[in-house]
Amino acid sequence: MVVIKNVQNISVPEFLNEGFFVETIEEGLRETKITLHEINFEWGSNPGDNYCSAIYRVLVKFTRWDDGKESSKIEQLSLIVKTIPITEETRFLEDVRVFIKEKQTYTDILPRLDILTNGDRFGAKYYHSVKAPVQTIVFDDLKVDGFKLASRENCLDWAHSTLILKQLGKLHATSMVLAKKDPEIVKQYKRGMLSEETLIKSATFENMFGGFLKGLIQVSGKWPGYEKITKHLQRFSDNFKQVCVAAAKPKPNDRYVVLNHGDLWTNNFMYAYDNKAQPDVPTRAIFVDFQLSFYGSPGCDLNFFLNTSVKLELLQKRREELIQVYYKAFRDALEYARFEKIPSYEDLLWELRSRETYGIFGLFAFLPVITMPQELSKDNSIENMQDESFKQRHMEAIYSQKFLNDYHKWALKRAEELGVFNDY
Repeated sequence: MVVIKNVQNISVPEFLNEGFFVETIEEGLRETKITLHEINFEWGSNPGDNYCSAIYRVLVKFTRWDDGKESSKIEQLSLIVKTIPITEETRFLEDVRVFIKEKQTYTDILPRLDILTNGDRFGAKYYHSVKAPVQTIVFDDLKVDGFKLASRENCLDWAHSTLILKQLGKLHATSMVLAKKDPEIVKQYKRGMLSEETLIKSATFENMFGGFLKGLIQVSGKWPGYEKITKHLQRFSDNFKQVCVAAAKPKPNDRYVVLNHGDLWTNNFMYAYDNKAQPDVPTRAIFVDFQLSFYGSPGCDLNFFLNTSVKLELLQKRREELIQVYYKAFRDALEYARFEKIPSYEDLLWELRSRETYGIFGLFAFLPVITMPQELSKDNSIENMQDESFKQRHMEAIYSQKFLNDYHKWALKRAEELGVFNDY
């Protein structure tokens, strides 16, 4: 008999039962038969940290079979179970194939990318997935290997920012090598967060993220010297879908394309801290959540990351250095793979400038959410973000924060000086 433990008394879907976890373990470990003894459920993330999915951490205890005999050794395995319930509000996720894409990325793309590196690992180990009754995918628990999330509210310092930028440079580089070997991959990864399928067919995306833009317009209109910028933001709001689609869409003068992570903010990568002498300095980084990945300009990932996840003072003083750290890792990875015609640093700067609007989207749509205090974010969901009274209460609290105002003021002035608002 299987023992079920649920100390936190969380709501667990009925299909996450004994049969599901037997299949998961047998597939993930490539075993023909196991006996399951215990299932222990916990939340895998804080409430409000994931809009579109429910994350469970599940500890299972089991024994293996060999030559018709059950082992006497009880083993345990910690798993992360990610469910993606599709509601009317999240129907747009099916249009960008989030479940199929993430499964393909973990089972096919990442293993091939890992082989192309000098010993790097980009994502968790895949175990099992089902499409019904709820789209669900299971991975190994990266916490077991020492990984943990950085604080999303505080943004990233130099050590954390540069480590993930190095890892991103390697991911982008190896994805170029893979695309050269298998060009069909690029065709399969066309739809990202700002694709037409996401924006044009559904009102959910604009209702949710456009609300944060309206909140920024309201507050920036009160800042002296930001009158023109506020008008530019209003023009963005008036043409929200068209501007967002154009921000990510391929352009005739793109210098090169890479596999973008597609949702590169603090909760979608993890760090390990292996140096006991410097316990706060990360030594390894790994990505999670590849459901919005797409082939496109590297400027999309980079501008999104730089506008959502990095400390303001770091951007003000060392933004160019951060980009140089990324490019060195990118170039080194391509040289290791003996890739011909490596894009130049000037090519990268071109791509960054051409996708600054993508960064503006991250600035108003994600930065307020990412840096939101826990007490405000605990009831975040796509469904709640469709409710006008809920949004209004949140907007007033969010945009009353001085550090967020300072961040927006600096980033918007920078965009104005670069002429970014003339891009749309």
